[in-house]
Amino acid sequence: MRDTDPSIDRARAAASIETPDPDHADHVAFLALRLFDQLREPLALPPEGRDLLAAAALWHDCGQFRSLADHHRHSFDRIMALPLRGFDRTQQLMIATIARYHRAAEPSLAHPQFKRLPPRERHLVEQLAALLRIAEGLDASHQRFVKDLTVEITDDSVIISVHSETYPTLEIEKAQARSSLFRNVFGKQVTVRWARLP
Repeated sequence: MRDTDPSIDRARAAASIETPDPDHADHVAFLALRLFDQLREPLALPPEGRDLLAAAALWHDCGQFRSLADHHRHSFDRIMALPLRGFDRTQQLMIATIARYHRAAEPSLAHPQFKRLPPRERHLVEQLAALLRIAEGLDASHQRFVKDLTVEITDDSVIISVHSETYPTLEIEKAQARSSLFRNVFGKQVTVRWARLP
């Protein structure tokens, strides 16, 4: 069992939002925070983004109870509909918007919920949504095959080594396919590769 994480604990204390697969949500949050912690310094991610990413990752699929096809939009609505203890309304909007962008369309000023945010907060949403999209891809099968990850950074690329006992074909394909927002936001290509667990 993993040690408790302060960002996860803060999200759980803020609200109890049901998701259809809690184990998947927990694992996506773990992987998203592993990405954040290894990329925070080289990509100058603001520390306050960690708690927002944890909450968005935990609740990204909560909209599936209403609709599977459009669940990202319904996740936004569900997160905005409930009070989040310990987060202000701007932070709540950011969490909901990050969750909304875990799949499908990328952030756009054509989307009212994104446009409502100040420019600095919009940029942070883009950064964190880019991490969440990759983390969600890394548990695409909902089987938690990827046990951990490590990151290497060069001037123009990020290499994500995913630690798994067997080759996680679907997870690598999905994470790679969902890396375009990361490339657009950070200006770095993403390569996802397997690192076999002993």
